Amino acid sequence: MPIRTYQPGDEPKIQGLFTKVFGKERSLSVWEWKFLQHPNDFNPWILVFEEEEAILGHISLWIGDAWIEGKRRTVGLRIDTMVDPDARGKGIYKKLNEKLLQHANDQGIDFLYGFPAEKAKELFLRYTGAAHMTDMPRYVLMQRPVALLSSKIAPLKLLTPLDGVISKWQTRKIKPHNGTIQDVTAFDHTFDELAEATRHQAKAQLVRDADYLNWRYKKHPEKTYHTFAYYKDDTLRGYLTYSIQDQGSYKNGFIVDWLAREEQDWDVLLQEAAVRLKQVDVIQTWSLTTSPSAQTLLKHGFIHKDSPMPLVGKDIADDTAHLQQPEAWYITPGDIDSF
Repeated sequence: MPIRTYQPGDEPKIQGLFTKVFGKERSLSVWEWKFLQHPNDFNPWILVFEEEEAILGHISLWIGDAWIEGKRRTVGLRIDTMVDPDARGKGIYKKLNEKLLQHANDQGIDFLYGFPAEKAKELFLRYTGAAHMTDMPRYVLMQRPVALLSSKIAPLKLLTPLDGVISKWQTRKIKPHNGTIQDVTAFDHTFDELAEATRHQAKAQLVRDADYLNWRYKKHPEKTYHTFAYYKDDTLRGYLTYSIQDQGSYKNGFIVDWLAREEQDWDVLLQEAAVRLKQVDVIQTWSLTTSPSAQTLLKHGFIHKDSPMPLVGKDIADDTAHLQQPEAWYITPGDIDSF
């Protein structure tokens, strides 16, 4: 069978396939960050389907450490599954997924999950026995709804002064927290301690320790993230990472990742984010409805707008079938490679 693991030197063919399948270029620096620089030693985890020295198919995982029932174990995020459109009909997609399950099982990976497009979701479920766990809820706070609508309906630009009135009405009194907020230039050992202290907040969540966070948010070669941390009584209580996306006619503030110890700490983080993102037209993020982050978002005026992205999961270890229930997880947009 012409399926093998990635070998150094495959990059030009993989990059070429990516461009052909997705219709966009990807820089080599992003590819290297994504696959070679991940702090988990299982990476890069890539299978390719090769025929006559041409790579016609590709499937890969981001292998990460996760807390499962409070114990450090191994999960794989399914990413960059692609088949050359000129090679369809060869059963490449099915063969890659079958080999994926075999290798994951052999290597002791405990659970696989992913966020596929609709067609890919159908095929993944069919060929692997995975479960469609849920669709990821998106929460939004419209800070300047008129400006947002005017990006699609030009005459509404005349009414944008109303956004000032709406913003003033939305403004909530800042509650004192008797702690300090600091910008994070590098994640240090206190984030290891926070990851350890919050390992039981969900049955399953990525281990957000310093190594992972520095790679994910400080070393990305093209994206800019901003992170602040909340400290109280010389203890890191939580952090929040966000990005600002200029969409031309409006600005979008995106909460990419956040983690806190207790309910009041989530409140402080979101309150600070609202201050820092005061000038964007809309703030949005994703959160599973049972997560403490979702409860905080609703409390602070966010609404559940829609659920645009499927979440699928496949148990590999004998004791991880219960993780196919969405309420078992804590997930943020930063868990996904596209944010």
